[in-house]
Amino acid sequence: MEDIYATLKAANRLPTLPAVAIRIIELASSEATSIEDVAEAIQCDPALTARILKCLSSPLFGLGFGGSTLAEAVARIGLRGTQMMALSFTLVSQKHRAACASFAFDRFWSESLGRAVAARCLARHLRGWDPEEAFITGLLARIGQLVFATGAGTRYEAVLSGVGEGLAADLARRERAEFGIDHLELGERLLRDWQLPEIVWKTIGNLSGEATDVTRAVRIVRIADGIAQFLTNVARHNADDVRLLTDEAVDQLEVEAGDFRELLEEVGQNWTIYGQMLSVPTSKVPDLALIEEQAEERRMALEIASEIEVNNLRAENEQLGQEARRDRLTGLFNRASFDDALPQALVEAAATGDPLTLLMIDADHFKSVNDTHGHQVGDGVLRHLAGIIQANLPETARAFRYGGEEFAVIAPACGTEPACGLAETIRTAVERTPYVEAALRLDLTVSMGVAVTEVEGVPPTAVGLIAWADERLYEAKRGGRNAWRIRPPEKTRVAWWRRIGRVFSRSN
Repeated sequence: MEDIYATLKAANRLPTLPAVAIRIIELASSEATSIEDVAEAIQCDPALTARILKCLSSPLFGLGFGGSTLAEAVARIGLRGTQMMALSFTLVSQKHRAACASFAFDRFWSESLGRAVAARCLARHLRGWDPEEAFITGLLARIGQLVFATGAGTRYEAVLSGVGEGLAADLARRERAEFGIDHLELGERLLRDWQLPEIVWKTIGNLSGEATDVTRAVRIVRIADGIAQFLTNVARHNADDVRLLTDEAVDQLEVEAGDFRELLEEVGQNWTIYGQMLSVPTSKVPDLALIEEQAEERRMALEIASEIEVNNLRAENEQLGQEARRDRLTGLFNRASFDDALPQALVEAAATGDPLTLLMIDADHFKSVNDTHGHQVGDGVLRHLAGIIQANLPETARAFRYGGEEFAVIAPACGTEPACGLAETIRTAVERTPYVEAALRLDLTVSMGVAVTEVEGVPPTAVGLIAWADERLYEAKRGGRNAWRIRPPEKTRVAWWRRIGRVFSRSN
């Protein structure tokens, strides 16, 4: 099997360190190294010296550094910190040949710098790992991609094609399929050859999700990698990605969510400052406060939209419920509504002690209307009568189409005298309001039976009320129509159960 690392090394196609970086690494491995030794090595590169002094004077370190010499700077941040800083700055400053057209070098270094800054901030906050070591580990975590892109550009071009943005697992799988090794393993071997500290290359080698040696440093760099991808991808500048990133940090690093949000803001600010010092492009830093504000606005908008939708659905359901309980022809409540409403009205009347009135109303000579003028005119007459009845009801009363040409009215808290007045009002209104359609004019009348619970002999039950009102209705019919009755002639009791049987047979 091909050893791509050995192949690239033999062909001299691996990235190489500049002389100043090699010297810094050599000094780092010796316990006898002094501040003067490190300062002397760095001073061989004036640009590197200027960057280190500028960095120490920036808000990144908050040291209040007022010195002007490199020896003073080294003394302030220590040998280890200076070595890691100098090495990082040297590596970022290198120019690489673009052997792979699909590999975005600026994006690579921008994301690498974001990862480095995030790792440094996390290490400083969590303690237990040198922040400058964390910085260089984050910076070089994916240097294997750079090795593939510059050393095996044509083959890596094929690997990169079809890999979605941010799909590191898919990229590693395609790399292993092509080279037998992924960029994390390749980077580990390179940095080991460069003789960087063991924690640097070992951490990078264990960054994959399949690794078993997951140290605190590994978890820090993994979270830092997520932060870098968040910073460099404007499409991820949203509340959902902030929440996912925060949840992962809380789970992996046991930090408080509020502390992590503050760290995230600090990383964004420091990333921009480092980018300016190292000439690495950085995108616009996400405004977390604005993201949260916009998320809250969206949440409220969704709540309002949801509430509107619920209200609309409720209104639609109520409308459907109303339609199901309404007579389609007349718009009055239907027979099913009546069958529910009358027993309930009796219960309420018993609870309050108020009388209850039931009117049964029948259109006189309605069959002749249908026979003479047709059912369409008959339907118009029924709608006309329903409108008159509805228009003359007290506020608490309800009108129903009982069946055919029969109507019913339930009037709560309505005693004998008001019931008589209501019946006469409806009778008179119908008599005075003819049905008119085009050239057709029909004079109409109705007959009514009235049942009031306070009248002697009226049973206080739904069946009893209907039977009483029904009997009074037919007495009105027999008496010549266009009339209403509330008591039997000469106060004689009618055979109720015979009438009740007729009521039930008619309803079926």
